[in-house]
Amino acid sequence: MNAREMLLGGVAAVALGGAVMLCAEQAKADSNFGTNITQSASRSDAASALTGPAGGRTTCSTTQDTVANLTVTLTPSAGNYVYVTGVYISGLANATGATSTTVWSSTNLTGSPAWLTPTTATAAANPSGLIQVSEMYPTGLKSTAPGTAVTIVPQATTASAFMCPRVAWFQAPQ
Repeated sequence: MNAREMLLGGVAAVALGGAVMLCAEQAKADSNFGTNITQSASRSDAASALTGPAGGRTTCSTTQDTVANLTVTLTPSAGNYVYVTGVYISGLANATGATSTTVWSSTNLTGSPAWLTPTTATAAANPSGLIQVSEMYPTGLKSTAPGTAVTIVPQATTASAFMCPRVAWFQAPQ
């Protein structure tokens, strides 16, 4: 073996030895003290339902639908609270050209939050001006009383507009 081969062999041995020691240290670090975490199938504070309007999917494609059809009702099991994690309301003016604003109120939600959906007039054959309420509540808006439904209700039928409300929520006993 010549000097060059001996030098390269020594470098290779040092590199291999260093890699083995790094692996040993990583294995040692992985086995040190710590908390084992067990994965669960779901989180207790994650939305488990997305509820739409009482009128069903056709409400989203019906202009000037009724207040009753646009109402979103969230009904918990007995003794459970409702936690609203998101409110989503989409709207689009139709081609008749009316301008209106609708306030969406809530029942049985602490603080009685409300949402505003203004619709701007358009007389175009292909209306534009999408309105969007998209609010997320990471810790959830909690219902005031357990076992009681929460509703999101428009104050009136929105004139000359298509509206599509959706609410993400879950229920829990506290």
